[in-house]
Amino acid sequence: TVHQNVAYHVTLGLRALAKVMGCFESRSSGEVVGREVRHAIPRSSSEVDDDLGWVAGDKSPVTPARAFASSNRNIGEDAPLDVRIQIELDGGWRDCSTEETRAICQQLAKGEMKFTIHARGQNYNIDFSGAEGGGQQTNISTGKSRRLRILDKGEEEPVPEEDVAALSEFPDGASAPVTPETALQKSYGPQSKRGGASMHPYKVLEGNEHAKKCFAQFEANEARLCGEWAVFYHSYSFAALIYEVHAAVGSVLFRFRSQYATLPRILVHEFKETPDAACLMKRFHEEFADNKRDHHPDFRRVGLSVMCSLASTGPEACVAMVFIAGYSCKDLSFRGVLENLLESCYVPRAKVRKLADEIIAMSEKHGLDVSQFGGKACQSGKPGHLMQLFIKRRLVDKLVYAAKPYGPIDEERMPISKWLDSNSSTQVGQARVLAHPKYFMQANCVRMFVASADPTFHRNRQAFQNELIQKLSLILSEPSLRERAATGMGSLPRDLWWHATIVVDC
Repeated sequence: TVHQNVAYHVTLGLRALAKVMGCFESRSSGEVVGREVRHAIPRSSSEVDDDLGWVAGDKSPVTPARAFASSNRNIGEDAPLDVRIQIELDGGWRDCSTEETRAICQQLAKGEMKFTIHARGQNYNIDFSGAEGGGQQTNISTGKSRRLRILDKGEEEPVPEEDVAALSEFPDGASAPVTPETALQKSYGPQSKRGGASMHPYKVLEGNEHAKKCFAQFEANEARLCGEWAVFYHSYSFAALIYEVHAAVGSVLFRFRSQYATLPRILVHEFKETPDAACLMKRFHEEFADNKRDHHPDFRRVGLSVMCSLASTGPEACVAMVFIAGYSCKDLSFRGVLENLLESCYVPRAKVRKLADEIIAMSEKHGLDVSQFGGKACQSGKPGHLMQLFIKRRLVDKLVYAAKPYGPIDEERMPISKWLDSNSSTQVGQARVLAHPKYFMQANCVRMFVASADPTFHRNRQAFQNELIQKLSLILSEPSLRERAATGMGSLPRDLWWHATIVVDC
């Protein structure tokens, strides 16, 4: 009918308007996902009215915030969030934390367009009442204001922040052109399957459905990123708590995205004498080759032992076999390392021991094995963890060298980038990675994913990180203390880390 056709075209017009305002995300096929009801043909007038009910209630402007307020969403503490709230920082738009997003969504769901939230030790006024469709966040203490926006989460993960600038160079959502080098790497496929590699090491995972799912996810990551990234695998166990604290400190001070992975090193000043893999190799020849090799404390401070295939068979370590128990040295005091780390982060000395006790208790609650810290072992008896470490191909030789067991340089596979860029099998061969935080905290240089052999901690890890971040935020709530902590680690100035993507000589 004429009424149906008019209503249908009104629907399309409003959807287009909402899309411009950021209410919906679009797929390349043109299908709109998110809050839109997916119909490709005109419907009855009652169906159209229902679809547009969120704009018909009053004369208020049609904005994403008001659309959200009318959507009757469940925003409970455990309910999944189907929107993203972003804040415009000096380096561009960034996703707000899950905690901040939930706090804002809970207020919007009540119909509140102006309200106050508490986040990262600060109070903020939030205002989504404007007619232009966006919002504003104002720090009550400093008066600093920043823009906010609401986007549907959609069915795909957000575009990484470092890719936003690159995408903006190509209008109408077009992708950046694929270089011949990237296309070649894509044609070779995932690194762990190159050269006709056998997947027989996976047989040790039979009967362990959790482990099989973890490895399947790692395989999917490799397939997605193999064009521009080389991949490495770092097995660990008792060091997990140290890595988790590094990640939480990185989140509190530098907005490191700790929900995706841990952070193996954070004290930048420890890399002063060893800024790259070439320096690490030189020091190995001169200092470590006849003195504990890669077990030397100075090597451990900066280096990681890694394998180059998820289906590795050696030498010395098979990733699938060591996943359950992990890999760790016990010739050090883990409790001492934890307390020294907290002191290095300028946690007041009087609070260090108590904070360490609280962190260990928190770890036990979430299932992390802290038996080497004076706490409890995990109930499953599976303390292993596996870090999947992607490094941009242009940075591989800067941060990695091919190694034999215990760290000597494997000259036959050097430069390691040539080996990893080929279609050869990487099942046999170790490497050592310089874990410089300057690169590891930049998603356009290094990307990490982690899996835990213990299903309980694997499931609880994000909740554990949230609690840890909250605890450290309270301890480091004073801005001047955060400034001292950030600069005391030997890092770049805090305002540069906090507000912008760091530019380094890559």
